[in-house]
Amino acid sequence: MKKNKVIYILGTKAQFIKCKNILLNLIAKDVEILVVDTGQHRELTKKELDKSGLIYEYIELSKNKNNISTIPQMIKWFFKILFSSKKYLSVDQISYAMIHGDTVSTLIGLIFCKINKVKTIHLESGYKSNNIFKPFPEEIIRNIVSRFSNMLIVDGPKQFENVKKFNKKKEIIQISRNTIYDSVSDYIRIDESISSSTLTVTVHRTENVYSKKQLKLLIQLLYNIKNNYNFELVQWFCHDVTYNSLLKNNMLQEIESKGIVLMELIPHDEFIKKLIESKLIITDGGSISEECSVLGLNTIIWRDVVENINYLNENVILSDYDFEKIYKFIDNLPTRKSKSDIERSPSEELVNLLIPYIQSQ
Repeated sequence: MKKNKVIYILGTKAQFIKCKNILLNLIAKDVEILVVDTGQHRELTKKELDKSGLIYEYIELSKNKNNISTIPQMIKWFFKILFSSKKYLSVDQISYAMIHGDTVSTLIGLIFCKINKVKTIHLESGYKSNNIFKPFPEEIIRNIVSRFSNMLIVDGPKQFENVKKFNKKKEIIQISRNTIYDSVSDYIRIDESISSSTLTVTVHRTENVYSKKQLKLLIQLLYNIKNNYNFELVQWFCHDVTYNSLLKNNMLQEIESKGIVLMELIPHDEFIKKLIESKLIITDGGSISEECSVLGLNTIIWRDVVENINYLNENVILSDYDFEKIYKFIDNLPTRKSKSDIERSPSEELVNLLIPYIQSQ
């Protein structure tokens, strides 16, 4: 008897981190997994895959040695992958393809599946900022993928309502929580007291790193916080796209002169430990914001709009790029409080709901 087979199309480290436990649970249910890596963040993703312990087939659609960090690189890579995917992939005996979130790799996965008539499951569907340019192009991609996927997975009533409006005839599965809970479950009960004087920073979104004005604003904020609130270390974990923009705008010397330390990206488990050891975090990353929310870490979201308001709480605030709002938060940092009320794994919950559909194909 042949096993059921599912393709998981990914391109970024965050996509794999959020879906690793889904894949583990599918394998436990005797489902074969074919991981298709588009190469969007090849080096970062491959490291996480190699550490995961998953047993899976693996296809790389791109042999990029470096992560894609410029818009011209992105455009060239997009069309190369889109037109070469047919050469590498066979859709025989595929039950479904899973695509996640709102990256360019998500869109490539959808187009490939439509061309080859493979049914798609869109994970983390239904998030909306209601502003097509923030984040760009993620908001547009998520709307397109939700509209044209066969099955939508949502993790809250608001997300359910968002997709139900336009997808009344589609299969929509709602789970109790985002699968990010599984990715940080080993760290969930942290010590609420912290004596650290470290500020950890990471930004990568288009609206923040391709704008010289926004970069200068952030650098000035970091300098002000470091000096006014006596932070001994300001460590900025720098994506390639961010570093290239800082370099292009001749800001590296200014950063060094202000005592801000640029750091290379590190594996997910090591980075989570760095976050936990920090007194304060500034980020524009969706997954990182969600992780910080679950772990109860004091976090400032360097954005003025988000797609997922579920993770905003007393520990995690939206900055609106408003210095006074930020200073007020730092003046009264709340006690760190993790969400330790998780009764079941959202990944396991989702797989139990998906198995009947997979087996019926």
